[in-house]
Amino acid sequence: MKSLFSVLTLLLHFSVCAQYPVVTIDQETTGPNEPSIYINPLNVAQIVAGSNIKNHYVSADTGKTWQIKSLQSSYGVYGDPVIYADDYGNFYYCHLAATKTKKFPNWIDRIIVQKSNDGGLNFSDGCDVGFNNDKVQDKHWLVKDEHSVLHSNNLYLSWTEFDKYESSNINDRSRIRFARSVNGAESFEPAITISDTSGDCLDDDNTLEGATPAIGKNGEVCIAWSGFGNIYFDKSLDGGLTWGTDRIIAKQDGGWALSFDQIYRSNGLPFLVADHSRSKFKNRLYLLWGECLPLIGGEIKLKYSDNGGDTWSDEIAVNSHSAGDQFMPHIAIDQSDGTVYIVFYDRSRYASNILMDVCVAYSKDGGQTFITKKINSSPIIPPGPSVFFGDYNGISAHSGIIRPIWTGTDETLKGKLNIQTALLNKTLLENKNQILTDTTIFKYFEGENQNTFVLYKYGSYEYKIRIKVKKHKYSPFGKKFEISGSLYKHKDIMIFDADHSEVFLNTSKGRYVALKMRLNGENFDKKYLMKL
Repeated sequence: MKSLFSVLTLLLHFSVCAQYPVVTIDQETTGPNEPSIYINPLNVAQIVAGSNIKNHYVSADTGKTWQIKSLQSSYGVYGDPVIYADDYGNFYYCHLAATKTKKFPNWIDRIIVQKSNDGGLNFSDGCDVGFNNDKVQDKHWLVKDEHSVLHSNNLYLSWTEFDKYESSNINDRSRIRFARSVNGAESFEPAITISDTSGDCLDDDNTLEGATPAIGKNGEVCIAWSGFGNIYFDKSLDGGLTWGTDRIIAKQDGGWALSFDQIYRSNGLPFLVADHSRSKFKNRLYLLWGECLPLIGGEIKLKYSDNGGDTWSDEIAVNSHSAGDQFMPHIAIDQSDGTVYIVFYDRSRYASNILMDVCVAYSKDGGQTFITKKINSSPIIPPGPSVFFGDYNGISAHSGIIRPIWTGTDETLKGKLNIQTALLNKTLLENKNQILTDTTIFKYFEGENQNTFVLYKYGSYEYKIRIKVKKHKYSPFGKKFEISGSLYKHKDIMIFDADHSEVFLNTSKGRYVALKMRLNGENFDKKYLMKL
């Protein structure tokens, strides 16, 4: 969004404490996004996270405080961080390469896996996976077999290979690739193609992307990915050496490359995870994805399988509200008890469908039903379509400790983005709600077809808003828009109805905007007169 439409934000803080403590991990680096996080199952006090491009975060106190480090590798580091930890307490940091002798995007010619055996403080230089001359390797995910007899300790990596990234040539194709390590990530075996079909190279709905692996009951390697409005599934019964025939296990409405207002882009790519706990849902596979339904908008969907992916349940809507957009989900299983946790952005509480919250949904009945909790204490302002917001967030859970991680916004920062987590535990999440901060936010958003002015305040207030929009700076004429009224909210009651917290006004498009606004409330009486 152009600087003329920069955020105008007023924060009025009162003595209100958040029920879910939110911790800002990173507000020092410029524009961090695509965060990934993992709790050490051997020591839950140790948590490692990462974000674009080479940010590396370490906590030794369950996420209360963090060290910010910069990941280094002789292969180069170019984002798409994926953090994983095994049952021995080893951490793995997977990312894209940045080969020095090549130009972007051709320098992304392999996946790099770096390993740490000291709680994530230091990582090895790493090993490379999937190099295939100038073909681009992208969107990788990692899992380890820690449960079967025949293939125990194998590491499995799946990703997308592009013949030529963003090429419109129909002869340039994308495919799903796979490789394994049998020596603890000291090296990976040569990559193989496991998808029976191929997609285009446009990095869009008809590109094969989002391959995520999970381990079945007997060490089966299961992988799901998206393409052509479908979600595909395949599995190997011999530790990844040979593969079956791809099957379509779900339809993905709107494809995987989703579009939401004031967001640069949003992926609905699938995540596949397996329950290896001792709960009654042991060995259940869960498939999570995002989609966009006509007249409904963004939704979070889930299926599960109890027979290794041979058959699947019906689709389940994770989000408890159908209004507004829900998007960018990620999933984790607490392997100590089988509870399912999902993090996502949610716009259901805002009638404008622009502001957003971070929500965590949890299920104790094997994904059949979910309870959703709002995690942030005040709305997140989307950064606008010119700021890369990332393709995913993350969540990790173990022994009742839950750590979602997400990209937030802060207009005082150079890159406008920060990385945050919340200090959640199972009891807190089940029995408490977030207490909202008494915050006032207003912003004028430039849209494709119209502009929208949004005013949010938690509390009671009267408002009178007048906006004049001109297409040109020196034009004598302009269109006028105005709205007035009052909102009431009892100070001791949390009401999540968007109509009780937000006022929005749609205007015509125009680059020069004058705002007149008066707000009257219990604790303030303010007048504003400014040009946006």
